[in-house]
Amino acid sequence: MKYTEFIWDFDGTLFDTYPVIGRAFQEALGELGITEKPEILFHFMKKSIAETIDYYQSRYQIKELLLKRYLEIRQSYSLDEQPPCSGAVKICCQIVQQGGRNFIISHRESTSLYALLDHYKMRQFFTEIVTGDNGFERKPSPEAYNYLISKYQLKKESSLVIGDRILDIQAGRAAGMKTVFIHLNDGLECDFADFKIHSLMEVLNLKDRGSPKYTSGC
Repeated sequence: MKYTEFIWDFDGTLFDTYPVIGRAFQEALGELGITEKPEILFHFMKKSIAETIDYYQSRYQIKELLLKRYLEIRQSYSLDEQPPCSGAVKICCQIVQQGGRNFIISHRESTSLYALLDHYKMRQFFTEIVTGDNGFERKPSPEAYNYLISKYQLKKESSLVIGDRILDIQAGRAAGMKTVFIHLNDGLECDFADFKIHSLMEVLNLKDRGSPKYTSGC
């Protein structure tokens, strides 16, 4: 089967933003007098950044202070410190060259997401980008995926949902599409994804499956 529609997560899937996100969390917590080990923070973040914020705000009764400072600190980091994941530019470019389509569904706000895509000249590779500002229910709800399916008449059998978190896979499955879990050797496992890969370059092999290899024009 040849896959032609690719719905990507953003943070940790297309862009290597976790180091900046983690440092921003640590700095924001530190300003509020809270010390947390990086590995514990990362464990929470891989489940859901929103849940991470809710957890600390509830536990320490700091209301919206953590979210406000986290966003301010994260936005202070340069775009150069948040590059695309290895192979992301090449893969997205080649998918478009071969007549496929890329989409993004992310909880991240539009301003910072578009800033990163524009900085690395990647926006043109995406047919539509759904961000947290669009107002859809958060993953693992399939609402945003169903929106794309309906708007672009996506064929579920030729579509792949790609993400590095369990909630990405849950959302894709709930929408009836094939799912690809990016296993980063970080202790997070997902046994119910249709495919498990260790690098983005493997997505090309999933797509090809007997069809001609991609060109190397990107």
